[in-house]
Amino acid sequence: MEHFDLVVIGAGAAGLAAARTAVGLGARVALAERGPLGGLSVNRGCIPKKALVTAGRVHRLVRQAGGFGTFSGAVRLDWDAVQHRQNEIVDSHRPFAVDLEKGGVRVVLGEVRFTDPQIVEVNGRPLGAERFVIAAGSQPVVPDLPGQELLITSDQLLFLPDFPASLTFIGAGPVALELAGAFSDFGTRVTVLARDAEILPGVDADVARNLRKRMEERGVAFRLRTAVTSLARVADGVHITFDSAGMANQMTSRQVCAAVGRRFHPRTLGAARIGLEMGRLGLRTNPYLVTSVPHIYAAGDAAGNRQLTPVAAHEGHIAATNALRGDIERADEAVIPQVLFTTPAVGLVGMAYGEAPAHGIQPAVARHDARGSSHSAATGEDGGYFKLVFDQDSQRLVGAQMVAPAAEELIQLCALAIRARVPASMVETQISVHPSRTESLIRAFGPGPGAVAPPAEGAGVVKSRP
Repeated sequence: MEHFDLVVIGAGAAGLAAARTAVGLGARVALAERGPLGGLSVNRGCIPKKALVTAGRVHRLVRQAGGFGTFSGAVRLDWDAVQHRQNEIVDSHRPFAVDLEKGGVRVVLGEVRFTDPQIVEVNGRPLGAERFVIAAGSQPVVPDLPGQELLITSDQLLFLPDFPASLTFIGAGPVALELAGAFSDFGTRVTVLARDAEILPGVDADVARNLRKRMEERGVAFRLRTAVTSLARVADGVHITFDSAGMANQMTSRQVCAAVGRRFHPRTLGAARIGLEMGRLGLRTNPYLVTSVPHIYAAGDAAGNRQLTPVAAHEGHIAATNALRGDIERADEAVIPQVLFTTPAVGLVGMAYGEAPAHGIQPAVARHDARGSSHSAATGEDGGYFKLVFDQDSQRLVGAQMVAPAAEELIQLCALAIRARVPASMVETQISVHPSRTESLIRAFGPGPGAVAPPAEGAGVVKSRP
């Protein structure tokens, strides 16, 4: 049996970061993976999803080109070409085992299972180690209901062989809304069935409502307060029975996608056999990413903290460092920008308004809807909606949420403002490019949080002009 200082289970962002960190610390490292290298982000997540969303946006822009004075023949969608491009992009971003081996990481491919707290078997091949990092990622949650075998998940939807004329999502979280926007742009008739009173339950209600209204304008249909009760196969797709706002309803869709979240599933690893305990979405860990078994650490989706690729990579580095050097580092996830590649995109960073009082902060809110801005008029883009949360006393930004094209870039500015602890006046007085998206964001910083008398909920609201 081969013996290592550290065995890393999973070759996604967390696992690769853990393995490379361990090699850099001089450890003998094995990386065990049952599927393609690269994990969720490369193979079934961020990379193919962003490629699909971009392809949908291009298709929509070509259809709308006449509004800018450019005319061509009939627009035609080649779904095979869309899929071919996606596969090429995924293949080009997938790491190679030979490169990892050259870098000092032993790569072992196959099904991984603990047979002992100090031993894993990979397709029957035993690997022993002093320490382990579990970074095995997550899997889509499939609702338990009659006909659930007819559901597909985002894993299948990203690489669907036949283009669907109609598509229904069960769930209204980030994955559902990102893919809903993409397929709607391609011309699919899209419906989203949301369990709650509003989409994106983790986002402030006004921001979520802004996104929903914008997506409705683009043709996506939403049904709120809806619970699916059963599915059945019919000639033209899947028959869906559901309760919506207390009333029984039914509809038919070519495909139905379960998009109610992702969760780490420990059964295939034999986790219960060695005493690993589960938390809400992943293994239970302490701030040093140690699991309930002291020599086993977890990172990324397996740790169940924040299901984001940069967070996974950060946690992989922390977990490997602590496993080999003692518990000396905590994962720092205080100011992490997050973007949902919806249509338009949603950016999030820092505290929501309702979270501020728990941190001893009296919040003030500034909102700015940039529809009708000069940049929006000139480019034909949605100007965006910006919501900023400030510390009333220090006038510093503590949180931001936005619905805007290029939110993935704009939210970075807010993250820097939070980390640098700069007052709102410093950002407000920055001279911006005109016309630009950033100009609209900077307007949300002035004339200063709290400058208008607070409404009933106690938030100072600044209504900037477009």
